[in-house]
Amino acid sequence: MAKIAVFFGGSSTEHSISIRTGCFICKTLHTMGHSVKPILWTKEGDWVVPLEYRLELPFESVNSPDSFLEGFQKRNGVKRSPILPSLDAEIVFLGLHGGKGEDGSIQGFLSVLGIPYTGSGVTASAIAMDKTRANQIFLQSGQKVAPFFEIRKEEYDSSPKAAVTKLASLGFPQFLKPVEGGSSVSTHKINDSSQLETRLGAILQTESKVMSQAFLAGTEVSCGVLERYRNGELQTIALPATEIVPGGEFFDFESKYKSGGSSEITPARIPDDQMKRVQELAISAHRSLGCRGYSRTDFIIVNGEPHILETNTLPGMTETSLIPQQAAAANIPMEEVFADLIEIGLKHSLS
Repeated sequence: MAKIAVFFGGSSTEHSISIRTGCFICKTLHTMGHSVKPILWTKEGDWVVPLEYRLELPFESVNSPDSFLEGFQKRNGVKRSPILPSLDAEIVFLGLHGGKGEDGSIQGFLSVLGIPYTGSGVTASAIAMDKTRANQIFLQSGQKVAPFFEIRKEEYDSSPKAAVTKLASLGFPQFLKPVEGGSSVSTHKINDSSQLETRLGAILQTESKVMSQAFLAGTEVSCGVLERYRNGELQTIALPATEIVPGGEFFDFESKYKSGGSSEITPARIPDDQMKRVQELAISAHRSLGCRGYSRTDFIIVNGEPHILETNTLPGMTETSLIPQQAAAANIPMEEVFADLIEIGLKHSLS
């Protein structure tokens, strides 16, 4: 059994989801017999580190980040510092989402320190987080994506009208989102030029660049990919895809994480040939970005043809997240998934 530090929280807009992910990871690793040290990265950028390896988490406050932080500090003898203290860990299990936790920053930091970690490396993390660059790679590898444009803040500041006109050429409705983000935070369905002008200006007050994609009507599915060693050989497998039926207009933040916000059907209610195609394309996306360990790719199926929406290198890992749902449908225990992620992290994250 290993000594494992679990990073969760972070300063991104997905802080609250990362807390839920971190708790699920910690509980699962604990049941596997590992020594677990939960390390909370606060929204302000401080590291809250227990002095000992023990699992003392305020699970009852998991849906309230401020209460969780207070309870976490009370239950543990902790050191809180803007500088991460030296880690007595064999590997870091990453439970972070978005921002510097998923864009390659923390991966590069750990690589410099010589500490193995789970999930994709620096390059794949950075490219996957940049939706524009990821889409360009998908196109080059023969994948289908919705038509898209990127607008940088300086481009908008120079000529707001030209920026709006450029995006309006995609037609309406369209989806406007930060280029670097996840969990559909700040993703908006835009129905006309007036709404586009308002939303674009608002997002670029806090983001450096945004991307808008043309609306595609179809069936939304998401497919996880896992890597594992079997008989000494590295295998890459695709899990059964999940069909997403949003409770609202689209699979936004509320639909993803609010109870009853969406219906998630695993396996997806699509023909076998479409399921096979989605799984093949999920593996292709994983490999074309250079992902490692696991990933999850979202698609919209239009007239039988899957179009990639995005790939997540650190997908949600709460009790109700899609990867656990899909692993269950494939009869793969999460303990097995985590064991594979740890093995791959130890073998490859510093190579």
